[in-house]
Amino acid sequence: MKYLFILLPIVCLILLQGCEQQLPLPPKNGASRGVVYAELVANDEPEVRVGKSKPVSGPYLDNGFQLVEDANVQLMDKNGMVLETLSYVDDSTNPMSVYRGKTKLDAGKNYKLQVNVPTLKPITAMASIPPPFKVDLQDTLRSLLNGRPVLRFHFTVYPLPGVKQYLVMEALKQSVDVDTTFMYQGVRYRKSEHANWYDLVKNSPGAQARKDSFFLNDYLRIPCYTQDENADNNQVGGLNENYNSILFTQLGKPLTTYFYINATALSSDPTEGIVPVGRVLVYVKSVSKEYYDFLLTYEKVKRNPGLNSLIQAIQLKSNTAGGLGIVGGSYQRVYYLYYDNL
Repeated sequence: MKYLFILLPIVCLILLQGCEQQLPLPPKNGASRGVVYAELVANDEPEVRVGKSKPVSGPYLDNGFQLVEDANVQLMDKNGMVLETLSYVDDSTNPMSVYRGKTKLDAGKNYKLQVNVPTLKPITAMASIPPPFKVDLQDTLRSLLNGRPVLRFHFTVYPLPGVKQYLVMEALKQSVDVDTTFMYQGVRYRKSEHANWYDLVKNSPGAQARKDSFFLNDYLRIPCYTQDENADNNQVGGLNENYNSILFTQLGKPLTTYFYINATALSSDPTEGIVPVGRVLVYVKSVSKEYYDFLLTYEKVKRNPGLNSLIQAIQLKSNTAGGLGIVGGSYQRVYYLYYDNL
């Protein structure tokens, strides 16, 4: 996934140590530590965010990160054999430095990440990508939920024999840039980037000018809801609250549930200041347990301002060694919805 930066401000609050142990409160003006954040998605290419935590200088954390453009980020198999060294990508939309690879990640496999940030300890983490699973979308319906306009999804998720599944349902609005493209010397270009060339060839038949949509690495999270008492969100708040993710633990039998998203975010309305033009993405994921625990903890932290203190944050966990962060595995089903005129 390319939207993990949505959760990044909370990482400094949650991930003050690795290997699921507790450490003493760090001293004021303590040294920076490396931070790694990634969701490894089956059938996708790896994308890893890397940063440095800022030293503690008072009673509260600075939730920002120092960028790291010279890290060495290696994707390995479970035995430590290097599969690829990821490349740094200049991406100003992210609050952490981005590293991407070209290796297609496989479902049902374990991967290891090793990240070396100069002058800091090496960071390692393991992530297990779940195997494929089956989900049926029975129907969708516009409705009202406690007075809110919503779009309701009726899902049935089928279990894997003898395997506990950790399920996550969420929705995002992805921004789009609509541009004219054209052919020039056998290559297709965008008008916004090559206006002079476009003026030269626009009237020729070979230009093949057309409108194209370019989906951006820019996402808006859509609030979602559940009325299902079996959702693990019940550990966090009531059924009438909105969440970033709806979470279920599944073992042995099909899960049939209604998933609701806020309908006001579906369509863009510039006059009302409502969301950018783009498309809606609805996800049903099976994720690794460590990543599931992180997402569930995030929902708790988001609702409890008291967890913004270091005293509370050291009780929380990560799955990295040598630094801070979370590396999760995910197998996902994605539903694309188009309400805007692109």
